[in-house]
Amino acid sequence: MKTKLLISIGIGTLIIITIIFGTNFMIEHNNQRETELNQRAIALDSKRESEPNTILIYDMHDYEGIRLSITPHTLVMNLTDGNIVRFVNDGSTPVNIFDKAKGIWRFDDVKPSSQRVLTMNNTGFYEILVQNSREGESGRIVVLDNNVNSLSVGDRIKMGKAIISDNFQEYPELVSVGVGSGEIGVHVTINKKELELHEDAKSYYHEKFSKIIPFEVPIVIEFGDPIKPE
Repeated sequence: MKTKLLISIGIGTLIIITIIFGTNFMIEHNNQRETELNQRAIALDSKRESEPNTILIYDMHDYEGIRLSITPHTLVMNLTDGNIVRFVNDGSTPVNIFDKAKGIWRFDDVKPSSQRVLTMNNTGFYEILVQNSREGESGRIVVLDNNVNSLSVGDRIKMGKAIISDNFQEYPELVSVGVGSGEIGVHVTINKKELELHEDAKSYYHEKFSKIIPFEVPIVIEFGDPIKPE
């Protein structure tokens, strides 16, 4: 009886040690992975800042494995500062890069550590797609100049939506950005709790997001509940 009791205590102790060790290992591993991801993001941002109007193609290492990604997903450029967009393949697989909407241009078999240059001559909103043999990643190029206000309202709305969406993480009060189905404009939905923080929240946020978009475009401010993650 005493022997069985000692065996039971020993097994129980071993299980507890295993659980503690395993949990600590998982926490340490997750923290290390998060640190690596943060360092990778900082390095990519630094590289992109040193090369204006550049879209970097890279391997995103996350908890599900390795996947294709690009940064930035929305490139905003002004023709008064230059008309060249540079695609740099910083990943580990060859990719194809092309005009997603009209198919006007494409770069095939862009190998790792190589780059391609695209010349932009006109203002507007351009959708791109970067693909390797397994998957694809979409992006946008918003091209500005002094005549951007001469574009159609529809084009300016798409451009304005892309600009705000690309800065989503900088504004925690943002709930969603879209084109809406009623009133024409960029529909910006704000957390309704902000109504309690500003005397005229609609005017406050209309002015705020009008300054983010560097051209004239209708902006519709709405309020709603935050989207709950599933």
